[in-house]
Amino acid sequence: MRMPMSKNAMIIIAAGIYLALGGVAGYPTVNAALLILIGVDRYRYDRSRLSFILIAISILVLIVNQFALFALVVLISLGIFYFRARPPGVGTYTSKHQLLLNMRLDERSWVLHSMSFWHAIGEVRMDMTLAVPEDRQLTIVLQGLVGNVDLNVPDDYGLEVEASVLLGQITFRQTEESGIFQRLSWKSPNYDTCETQLKLQLFYLVGDIKIRTI
Repeated sequence: MRMPMSKNAMIIIAAGIYLALGGVAGYPTVNAALLILIGVDRYRYDRSRLSFILIAISILVLIVNQFALFALVVLISLGIFYFRARPPGVGTYTSKHQLLLNMRLDERSWVLHSMSFWHAIGEVRMDMTLAVPEDRQLTIVLQGLVGNVDLNVPDDYGLEVEASVLLGQITFRQTEESGIFQRLSWKSPNYDTCETQLKLQLFYLVGDIKIRTI
């Protein structure tokens, strides 16, 4: 008898929290937030585009219902991005900000140079084992509201990683951490002596970040 009563109590508490939050923020906003949580949890297991689309649509609903808050978050995010995205002293450098980003550099040989991208919603896939580094020191800054980032990095690179997601997961090598306020800070022990040195700075509100060394 205790187990059903415990479940009933949890349902009543959850319903009370839902009604309270709905009364304060509005039910469309609360429903969208719940769908984001469901989408992130499902994406952890099936990695499907449907889950990612669910997250993106829920974000759009939040934008419509909480536009002032969304505008504030975007402005703060852009300000932080411009502070971080400083061009290197030499070499090619690309810096862009856009609403949607779909970057795939994982099928053919390409030139790796320093770059910075801000986007609202996007997917980034880079296989740097196929790339020719343009300079010895390279920096990649990726920042946005919702992002799916998948990076392959040669294991002979000196690698420095700074990554964080407010909601989502970060997978680095064989370690996977998911949930709220996930953060990763790591640097190769031999970073300063490596022929190629790569800095990754990845920051998202909702995101799935995967970094592999191959």
